Amino acid sequence: MDYYTYRQFAIEAHGHDVTIVGKPGVWSWDGLDPGTAALLEVADVRPGDIALDLGCGTGVIGAVASILAPQGRVQLVDCNLAALDCAEQTAAVNALANVDVRLNDGVMGMPPGSVDLVLSHLPYERAVQEELIRGAAWVLRPGGRFYFVAHKQAGVKGAIVYARELFGRCGVIRQKKGYHVAMTVRPAAPQFSAPAPSDGYVTRSVRLGEVEVQLVGKPGVFAWDRWDDGTAALVRAMEIAPGDRVLDLGCGTGLVGLMAARQAVEGWVVGVDADVRAVESARRTLEANGVRNGEVLLSDCGSAVFDRQFDVVITNPPFHQRAGGDDCVARQFVRDAARVLRRGGRLFLVANRFLRCEDLVHAVFGEGGIVSADNRYHVLTAVARKSGSG
Repeated sequence: MDYYTYRQFAIEAHGHDVTIVGKPGVWSWDGLDPGTAALLEVADVRPGDIALDLGCGTGVIGAVASILAPQGRVQLVDCNLAALDCAEQTAAVNALANVDVRLNDGVMGMPPGSVDLVLSHLPYERAVQEELIRGAAWVLRPGGRFYFVAHKQAGVKGAIVYARELFGRCGVIRQKKGYHVAMTVRPAAPQFSAPAPSDGYVTRSVRLGEVEVQLVGKPGVFAWDRWDDGTAALVRAMEIAPGDRVLDLGCGTGLVGLMAARQAVEGWVVGVDADVRAVESARRTLEANGVRNGEVLLSDCGSAVFDRQFDVVITNPPFHQRAGGDDCVARQFVRDAARVLRRGGRLFLVANRFLRCEDLVHAVFGEGGIVSADNRYHVLTAVARKSGSG
């Protein structure tokens, strides 16, 4: 399976045939999710609606909404670069002229009271769900409708309670295969006040052994408020020389890149991530710690740095990423690491011990070994035998 190759699948919604473009790592990339299907079955999309697909993924919800609102306009928003690419291609392949696709952290920068309708398939994390619900309240005009869906295991009941507290009322209108679709309306009463969007980044001091650093993060970013044990294991095991050029692949909050920059004092560190929230977290983390020998880039896996060569790649791959449903993104991390390493360049990768990643590293690099292990994690290393060996 080629990670960077897009796939198409067809759905039927409200009597319309719609082509959806997806790729591995993006939510429901190869078929229509039952929760999304349930939302589309019951959402009241009107011909002139100004609508927002909040967290659009492949763009399936926004695409159907744009067809049902031919005199209106639909904005598709996502914080993930890979999802945005899929949504743009979904809009293009269906020739949707009334669609705008935007890479954004929720509703940041959007004017209040600007849309008639918000549609959203909520993610798992409770704090992110609540942020999106507040965002919907902010952008909806008085009387505007908000439809959202989530699975029971994703905490949909808590999301409904929160929406009810904010909007005054919210109820379940459809259930399907463990998913609940809920609907609420922004009150028209003058006393209703939607909270203005906040970027939500928090700075805190965290300690690894004797080293204390400033961590900047926000909900939705992996280990946004702490040292993750796997990340700490990677930092302890990685070997970086003063002049090394280092790639932090899937940088998250930027803690690993920060520690690498402190070792590569005469070199350069590049952090990459597909999530705009992670990129901003990492940028702020480096800045908060006075790092001058590093940068952070938005990138789908390693694609933004395919024109560069590195001495070291450090990574804590997303083997348990919910969006893709498998480990395809993590596997591409390993292939991309090999692609950007110079001859003799070194990979340091951390993963849960039960994942048995030695076979994957060996398949890509020709060999590989465990440099550090405890009862939960192991750190693997490998050497690129030729430049761009992936």
